[in-house]
Amino acid sequence: MDRDQDVRGGAAHDPRRDPTGDAYHHEIDDPPAWDDDTYAVTGPVEAHGRSLDLGLLLLRLAGLPLVLHGIAKAVDMPAFTQVVSDNLVGGQAPDFFAWLVMLSQVALPLLVAIGLFTRPAAFLLAGMMSAIWALVVYLDRDYTLVGAQGELTGENALLYVGLALPLVFTGAGRWSVDGLRTGGRP
Repeated sequence: MDRDQDVRGGAAHDPRRDPTGDAYHHEIDDPPAWDDDTYAVTGPVEAHGRSLDLGLLLLRLAGLPLVLHGIAKAVDMPAFTQVVSDNLVGGQAPDFFAWLVMLSQVALPLLVAIGLFTRPAAFLLAGMMSAIWALVVYLDRDYTLVGAQGELTGENALLYVGLALPLVFTGAGRWSVDGLRTGGRP
């Protein structure tokens, strides 16, 4: 059987057409091409509008206030190191963990904001903020789920987890350094 023949009826197989024979409509300038040697679609396949890229950009920029927390820790590092040493895990190596948290709170949101190594940076950011919530908020002796004014206890840390975690799965979008490096591929 010829490789271009469809098993069901011998019609030429074209991946750019659906079973009804209608061509897929793309919002991109270069439609995908069929490579006969590798049996693969080459070029951009998934097209999405500019609104998705704008939404991903806004999501990436929403984590930037965390940089201010890192800078505040850097300004008074001895006091922050003392706070870390009072924690169960941080007390094992307070200088190391204090510097690690401070540098992570500055570098990771900046990497996510510009869209450079977005998926790993967002993963590390979500992990760090989850660990901070668990070690600082949840393991506190006076932990309550809801605070005195109706807020979720530790909601700031959980908010940063919620901002970073979707970027682990979506990537930065086309309006990013990653988008420039990969030619817009996810």
